[in-house]
Amino acid sequence: MPYPEIILRTAAVMALLALAGCVLAARRRDHTPALGALAALAVAAFVVTSGRGSDDWLGPAILPLTALCVAKAALFWLFARGLFSDGFRVGGRHLVVVAATVSWGLWQQLALMPRVQQGLAAPAEQLAAGGFELWVVVLALFALHEAWRGLAVDLLERRRRLRVLVVTGIAGFLLAAVVVQTYNLVQGTATPPILVNANLVLITTAALAALWHLVQLRTESWLEPEPAVACPGELGAQESRVLEALQREIAERHVYREEGLTIGLLAARLRTREQVLRRVINKGLGYRNFNDFLHALRIREACERLRRAEDARLPVLSIALGVGYGSIGPFNRAFKARMGMTPTQFRQPSGAAGTG
Repeated sequence: MPYPEIILRTAAVMALLALAGCVLAARRRDHTPALGALAALAVAAFVVTSGRGSDDWLGPAILPLTALCVAKAALFWLFARGLFSDGFRVGGRHLVVVAATVSWGLWQQLALMPRVQQGLAAPAEQLAAGGFELWVVVLALFALHEAWRGLAVDLLERRRRLRVLVVTGIAGFLLAAVVVQTYNLVQGTATPPILVNANLVLITTAALAALWHLVQLRTESWLEPEPAVACPGELGAQESRVLEALQREIAERHVYREEGLTIGLLAARLRTREQVLRRVINKGLGYRNFNDFLHALRIREACERLRRAEDARLPVLSIALGVGYGSIGPFNRAFKARMGMTPTQFRQPSGAAGTG
């Protein structure tokens, strides 16, 4: 292996290891830091195992490192889920996706690729190997979806910028890598040295950039959650006026009852910009997500109506429709997520009393 390539690989691995350590130290209580650290380590494993002759000098370590390497797209998808949601926890179905990705990737890298390079792979085997590259593309698109789907309702500007910049950039890198690897698979050739070095430079630069921001912005890290606490004193004069108008819309007109209400529609009603309204709801009222803001107001009124004697005979569906839900299913899920019980259970004397 040429010395410039050795230097680039060493620099990339060191930067990724440092990044993994900083991410893991983030002050979060969910699985996101662990997922981010594993994703960084997976890319480091890729840097190590993709070197020429790595099979010989790595020995038995090639198996666990390759397993970690092929999991990088799945780990990044889960990291994106955690990064752009609150309190994400890895579940059984997520582990199934990771395990299936690792199994498929190990078969491709350790069993099939040597046959492809020797020209011994059957067309069906080449198709199956190409299917794994397609699966990596799908996982990258899943990560992009995680960034895109919550953009309209995210009230945190720092996290909104990350949705566009970080995930789009890394997902684009994964897609580019898959294109190159698929071409190599079809042609039965190795990646040209110039592309190998360019890839290593890109990985090192991205890792150092992320590491720099984590270190420099230690008190306001892009990975750590912003507190969901109302700080109306931080609002400017214009924002304070918008907050007062919003509170009137809530208290007098019950704007949250409108089904399909978006932050854009609400901003238009208040005659302000979406960016201003996001900051008002986040800093003025303490919400991190527009949907959470709506759910909280709707569930609060639903609780009041479920307790009222005059509404005792009113069906739960009628209450759900009255507070802004289009059907009973979303209402039940939102209610149980916030109250820890179903609306029917809450309506019972023991349920309402138990919530204080």
